[in-house]
Amino acid sequence: MGAHFDRSGLGRFVLMAIIASTLEMTVVAQDASFYTNLITFAIHNSEQNVTTNVVSDFEDFEALGCNSSDPFAVIVHGWKESCQTEWLVDMIGNLSNVRSGCIYCMNYNNFSRHDDYFGLVRQFLPISEVLVTKLHQLEKFGYDFNDGYMFGFSYGAHLAFDSLRRFGPGKLAALDVCEPAGPGFDGEQQYREKDPKEAAKNVQCIHTSDNYGTHERKCHQNWNLGRCGKSQDAAGPYPKGSHGLCPYIYNSAFKYDFLAMPNKQNCETKRLAPAWPKGFRMGYFMDRKSDVIGDLFAATSREYPYFDNTFANEVNEV
Repeated sequence: MGAHFDRSGLGRFVLMAIIASTLEMTVVAQDASFYTNLITFAIHNSEQNVTTNVVSDFEDFEALGCNSSDPFAVIVHGWKESCQTEWLVDMIGNLSNVRSGCIYCMNYNNFSRHDDYFGLVRQFLPISEVLVTKLHQLEKFGYDFNDGYMFGFSYGAHLAFDSLRRFGPGKLAALDVCEPAGPGFDGEQQYREKDPKEAAKNVQCIHTSDNYGTHERKCHQNWNLGRCGKSQDAAGPYPKGSHGLCPYIYNSAFKYDFLAMPNKQNCETKRLAPAWPKGFRMGYFMDRKSDVIGDLFAATSREYPYFDNTFANEVNEV
């Protein structure tokens, strides 16, 4: 028995498919513009010590005194934060003191300020797409990504991973992240299967909690601070619990040395770094030219500035 082919029905089906596809593309376009219009960037000129807030599609960086021959830095905040969050303002100051060029802070506070964390997780991809677009704008401007640096905290750490991988694996020189968020990410295969090391030539991850931070340890260097990277003696009420302390400790490392030390607490590890050079330390000044790979440990203290070098002389030299 041959099949009866209704050409008019086929035509209607094709027409409906085209309409559906067009509507889908329109929705996607509207969705993209929705996030583009509500996400801004705070651009800090370190020479003039001036910060200018601009819409996300702004790309006349030269008008703000940025120079494409200078290094550049990008910072991505976390849930319930913004570019005015205390640690982030401090980080802009620290970076301005040690590197020239403009600093770009992605401000998605219109979405991150709400209490619905998992609602924010569901918006991850379109928010990340805005950051991908910004990276393409920076490349078009003429920046050398070998002089580029990015920092991300918590949810923002995953935005950094994802955007850099999609922009171009291994293009950026250095990515440092504090406490990549665990909830909403650790249990999702689409995130677990992706390698954070692909985000930049060197990816340094700092861990301070076992509740809100990821349980994964897949970066080039995985620093486990305090009690095996699970808790900090200095932890207090929100926002400076063990999770939230991470960027504050990272900022402290601009002035104080959080040195690598032996695994005195017998912390669980699958990729223990067997050796490291004398003076090897966590943070912005970590020796990225070294071949140290794996899990590292550093002590922290109960009070600011949080560092504890009790075991500083017990080093495993390469």
